[in-house]
Amino acid sequence: MKTMTFYMCNNEYPKVEQLIEIHERYSLAISEQETCGDEVVASQTPALIGNAQPEAKSAWEQLMEMTGLESVKEIIAKQLSYHRIMNVRRSAGLKAPKRLLHMLLIGNPGTGKTTVARLIGKIYEESGLLSSGHIVETNRAGLVGQFIGQSEKITTEKLQMASGGILYIDEIYSLVDGGGTDNVDGRDFGMRVIDTLMPVLSNPDSDVMVIGAGYPENIKFFLKANPGLASRFPLVLEFPDFTLEELMEIAHKHLEKYDFRLSEEAELKLRRLIEQVHAGKNNGNARQVITIIENHLIPNFCLRIDAAGSIASLSKDEMGLIIPDDVPDFNAVVSSFLQEKRISIGFNR
Repeated sequence: MKTMTFYMCNNEYPKVEQLIEIHERYSLAISEQETCGDEVVASQTPALIGNAQPEAKSAWEQLMEMTGLESVKEIIAKQLSYHRIMNVRRSAGLKAPKRLLHMLLIGNPGTGKTTVARLIGKIYEESGLLSSGHIVETNRAGLVGQFIGQSEKITTEKLQMASGGILYIDEIYSLVDGGGTDNVDGRDFGMRVIDTLMPVLSNPDSDVMVIGAGYPENIKFFLKANPGLASRFPLVLEFPDFTLEELMEIAHKHLEKYDFRLSEEAELKLRRLIEQVHAGKNNGNARQVITIIENHLIPNFCLRIDAAGSIASLSKDEMGLIIPDDVPDFNAVVSSFLQEKRISIGFNR
C-alpha cells in the first residue's frame, strides 16, 4: 500500500511501467484473497496477471500504450485501485463506501475520447466493475424524440441496451442547449433525456455506466444546466491536444501497425506537414494524422509502386518504405479535409 501511495502522490505522473505493475500486483493480491462469495469480483482478471497469450494484449495494456494521456491513465488507475481495495475491505467486514462510475471526457476532436471509452468498458469488465463491458454509442439525435414521451422511451431503451456496460453519449451538452427544433411550449425534449438518466446517474449499484463526451466549454454549460449533474459525474477526464512530438509518435505507431516505415527524408517532410496542420484551425489531432496516412500517404505509395510496374522485383524492405514523394503536400490535405467537412455538414442538416 505504501508503494501505491508513492506512485499516486508523486508530483510527476506515474510511468507506464509503474501503472502496469500496480495493476498486476493488486489484481494478483486480490485473487489470493478471493472468497467463495460474490464480494471480491476484481479477481476475475486473468488477462491482466499474465495468463493471456503474448499476442493478446489486455485492454489495460492497450490503454497504457496509447500516446500521451498520462493524467487520464492515472485517474483510471486510481479508480481501479479504489474499487479493488474497497472490495477487500467489504469482504473483511469493514465499511466500504461506493462510488459512482459515471464520467465525462473533455477534449477537442481526435484526442482519443471514444477510443478510451471503449477500452474503459473492457477494463472495467476485466476488473469486475461491469458485467459485460460493451458500449452503446449514441448522441442527441439517437436519444431525443419528436413527440411528448418519446424521448423518455428511447432513452430507457438505450439504457436497457447498455445494461452491464456503458452508455456513451457524444456531445452530451447538446441535450441541454435547447435543441432548436423539438421545443414544445418552451420545453426542450433533451431535458427529458436528462430526467430519465438521473435515477441511473444517482445509483451507485447501477449496472450501467454513463460516459458523456464533449468540448471543454460546452461541458461547463452542460453541468450548469442542472445543479445535480456535477455530482453525478464524479470523474472528469481531460484530453489535451497532442503535441507535435506525440503526433509523430502516433504516426510511427500507425505505420508500423501495417509494416510501413519512413525514410529519413519522408519523416522530415511528414513532420513539417503535421506541424502545419497542427498549427492551423483544421487540426484534428490524432484523427487527422491517421487520415493523412490512410487517405493520402499509403495510397500515394501504392500509386507510385504500381506506376513503376516494379512490385515483383521489390524486396520486402522496399515494399514497406515510405519516401518523400509519398507524403502529400499541405494544400492537398486541407482541400481533402474541407471536402469531407462539406459532405458531413450536408448529411447532418
